[in-house]
Amino acid sequence: MEPLRDREHLLTLKVMRLTKPALQFHTPITCEDHDLPGFCPPLLYGINDQKDIFRQSFNALGVVDGLEAFSLGEMLTLPQSFGNIFLGETFTSYINVQNDSTVAAKDIQIKLHIQTEAQRHPLPLNCMDENASLLLQPSENVNEIVSYDVKELGIHVLGCSVGYTSPSGEKLHFKKFFKFQVLKPLEVKTKFFVTEDDEVYIEAQVENITPNPMYLDSVKLDPSPSYYLDDINKLLPESGPSSNGKISYLRPMDVRQYLYRLTPVSPIIEKSDKSACDVGKLDIQWLTSFGEKGRLQTSQLQRMPRDLNDLRINCIEIADAVPVEKLFTVKLSVINLTSDRIMNLRLMLDNTKVQPLLWVGRSGQVALGELKPGQSIEVSVNILPVYPGLHVISGLQLLDTFKSKVYTFDKVGQIFVYTTEETPFSE
Repeated sequence: MEPLRDREHLLTLKVMRLTKPALQFHTPITCEDHDLPGFCPPLLYGINDQKDIFRQSFNALGVVDGLEAFSLGEMLTLPQSFGNIFLGETFTSYINVQNDSTVAAKDIQIKLHIQTEAQRHPLPLNCMDENASLLLQPSENVNEIVSYDVKELGIHVLGCSVGYTSPSGEKLHFKKFFKFQVLKPLEVKTKFFVTEDDEVYIEAQVENITPNPMYLDSVKLDPSPSYYLDDINKLLPESGPSSNGKISYLRPMDVRQYLYRLTPVSPIIEKSDKSACDVGKLDIQWLTSFGEKGRLQTSQLQRMPRDLNDLRINCIEIADAVPVEKLFTVKLSVINLTSDRIMNLRLMLDNTKVQPLLWVGRSGQVALGELKPGQSIEVSVNILPVYPGLHVISGLQLLDTFKSKVYTFDKVGQIFVYTTEETPFSE
């Protein structure tokens, strides 16, 4: 018994991906007149042009007049294959349903969807109306262009389902599936640097891992509600030279770097506030050779949580450089980072270790008083440098008399100590 063949349907379904064309390329052949090919008789190659056997390559279809040696032509070529589709681009497809039979088909229903590894996305059709039935007479067809913004990597399946009713009243349907792979267009790497006052510097490296060049339209950082954003890439004057060039073209495997600074909205970050680790998302938009748009948004960028003490000290005023063995003053700000505890602070100076900077004052005798949660107080201290060089200010301690707890700060700031009376930074 022969197996039953699939029923031949009245309707046919054709699906084609819509993409932009490309400029035609050709390989020009050039040669000097005194080279060996220049002396060969043209008739030896079957060419009747007595001037130059290479003139035929210059007269190829699509060659620009006056730019015969330029490989890029002036004609457009259509893609010969499905090509690549990348994350962030728009997948556009042309759908054609035609009645190839000699009878009419009625009650036509066309359904499209994109199936990813995570979920199913229905695609709306303008030609379909839930309240009206679609009828196709012989040789009639219906066309539709559908678009889908690609937001996931991996294998995608375009599912097409066509249902109709034959003249005998039989309800028929058939399905077709088209599989394609979504690739990653950009490699984004980030580095974080957190200062003592909780400022966050983000370095973003954007690498083009596609086989084609692209134009970076914009690379923006959308900060989280916990931070203010300073785009350091735009701080330079527009008239000055830019490291990225006048036009932000990114060739395959090229890397571009961007720098951003984030300042906390609130100077006080509680230990239980996990949202402070979320700094924002990178939003990248680009254009391909014929203007196709692409957009990629990263997931929430997170910095490593920093151990928060109950107290924080910031340098308000400090000199860039001071001469050796000459007293100088540093102005500091002490902030209570707790949310529910009042502190009674006393300043203590530690000179027990051999260090190039010595504190000057009576340790434990300077009372800062009570400091409420979230409040700050300013204090000035004197330091005597005894050795030249670049040194770190350390050995500062604060005693909370309410809990008898000592807080030590070994990285208050940095200062350069020189030996001459004239500062090396003076003009």
